[in-house]
Amino acid sequence: MSVDHAAPRRPVVQRCPNCSAKYDVGIYVSGQKVRCRRCGIKFEVVRTDTQVGAVTPIRRPEGTQAGGAAGAGAGAEPAGAAGAAAGAGPEGRAPRPATKSVRIAQNDIPEGTVLGGYRVGTVLGRGAMGTVYRAVQLSLDRSVAVKVMSADLVSQPEFILRFRREAAALAALAHPNVVSIIDQGSVDEHWFFVMEYVDGPTLRRLMSKRSLTLAQAIDLATQIGRGLDYAHGRGVVHRDLKPENVLLAGDGGTGLLAKICDFGLADILYSDRSYVNLTGSRISMGTVNYMAPEQRQDAGRVDQRADVFSYGVLLYEMFTGELPLGRYENPSKKNRFLDRKIDPLILAALEPDARRRPPRVKELVDTLETLSR
Repeated sequence: MSVDHAAPRRPVVQRCPNCSAKYDVGIYVSGQKVRCRRCGIKFEVVRTDTQVGAVTPIRRPEGTQAGGAAGAGAGAEPAGAAGAAAGAGPEGRAPRPATKSVRIAQNDIPEGTVLGGYRVGTVLGRGAMGTVYRAVQLSLDRSVAVKVMSADLVSQPEFILRFRREAAALAALAHPNVVSIIDQGSVDEHWFFVMEYVDGPTLRRLMSKRSLTLAQAIDLATQIGRGLDYAHGRGVVHRDLKPENVLLAGDGGTGLLAKICDFGLADILYSDRSYVNLTGSRISMGTVNYMAPEQRQDAGRVDQRADVFSYGVLLYEMFTGELPLGRYENPSKKNRFLDRKIDPLILAALEPDARRRPPRVKELVDTLETLSR
């Protein structure tokens, strides 16, 4: 007599939309939310599999992603992949899945190499645009961060022209909440930026520990907004604002000082439409979650309102612990300790239509400052 044995269940794999960690979601149903054990965010299970063992696709819009160019501290952390609130809104639809993969630059320079007066040390992080090293400025014997641009980028004459043209504008940004660019140069085939070294974690790391109090969140969000508004006032758009691109340092007391890194580097990459082939694997410069809808359509032609959208996503996540994916509730409904005054401002920043979005983040920053007081 033969006995039929049921075949063991094959896993249905879905990646965390933020850190790309793999999870077997075969025991869940679509729409159910689970918390990522690696980065701490909650994400929605998407069961589109038609057969056992199928891989559940990541919910994100059409376009590729790439690890963000890390700034001066902890370096580039794993890039996310899910579709953001972009264009979804409280009544919107979830974005379509994308399938293209990330490509990370590999620029390995031996420790001890001297690049234009800077002795290269250990790798701090890698991103799509290049590799960040801790280094020592020999003339002043101080720690700095050196970002060496990816070899395939610097092989393009158009990119070099843009790199040179934008360096001075980026170096002119001087604000306590923006990582300063100290220098730029080239040695042989290596083109690099030199930035202040921030000895602290990224905002992502702090958020992943789920130890961020509401008071801290409001304080850090206010600082980030100040830095963003300052840069916008000088015509510089970030285009890749996310927790991985905010570094945290001690403020000399018991608080934290937020510093936005990689300001303007995405602009160097995207400002010329001739880069369309070159940048195909780099859209969205890191995480689609934080990208404005219009930026997904044409990354080279966006203004500061794209940063306003990213700032809105960042605030929603900081205050609620979740990304505004698909149909999302007002922040104060997710966090009962949050003042409802902030709801309409965050929702306005998340407006899918850029024309209906605030042109600057100043009103949000003013309200946050009022709340902090």
